[in-house]
Amino acid sequence: MVEVYFYIPAEKAGDAVDCGIKLSEWYSREVRIGGIMRKCITALLNPRDEYEKYTSSEYRCLKMEVPPKCCYIADRSLYEAGCGNPEAMKLYEESIIPVMDYRFGDYRFPEVLVTSTVLGEQISVTGKMLDTPLLYNSSQELYLSNLAEQLREEHSDLDDTFLYLYFKWLCSQGEADMVCDGTAGPAVFILKENNRPYIFNAPGRTQ
Repeated sequence: MVEVYFYIPAEKAGDAVDCGIKLSEWYSREVRIGGIMRKCITALLNPRDEYEKYTSSEYRCLKMEVPPKCCYIADRSLYEAGCGNPEAMKLYEESIIPVMDYRFGDYRFPEVLVTSTVLGEQISVTGKMLDTPLLYNSSQELYLSNLAEQLREEHSDLDDTFLYLYFKWLCSQGEADMVCDGTAGPAVFILKENNRPYIFNAPGRTQ
């Protein structure tokens, strides 16, 4: 069984444990899986991925134990981008994979597409202290950390590049000044809030 998390209005949590979560009532996606349009309940691998609901008294978090054959993973970030962009929506549909094929950290916002009703005996109400410990704070944090680490292994100048571009953005916001642009030596910026110099190599320039 796969443990997934699903938020429900607090007043309905008891009914969910007694009667289950019916697919026909709680589905929020209709997507093509294996060439067939399927109704799906959208759940989470990590309850903290919907942090507003995690901290709200208006919702309860249900832990649901679902057979792997009824679970798929997709990247909700692509779905959100795809609501106004057909190309991104196509990428979302291509991101849908069986739950057992998913590697933690691959998607910025993994959502679990549950394609069946979940019975009451497969559901329990969780509190802030989960009975199953989570190994990472949020999926987004894990995704960004893994991606940055991978890119650092491939590009030794990645941190310089990130910080150079970030300070260029601060300059565009009027929060920093560029003293040297990095073409003839290191780039030097002055951060206005503390009048302190910050030095980075410009992209493509090695020490």
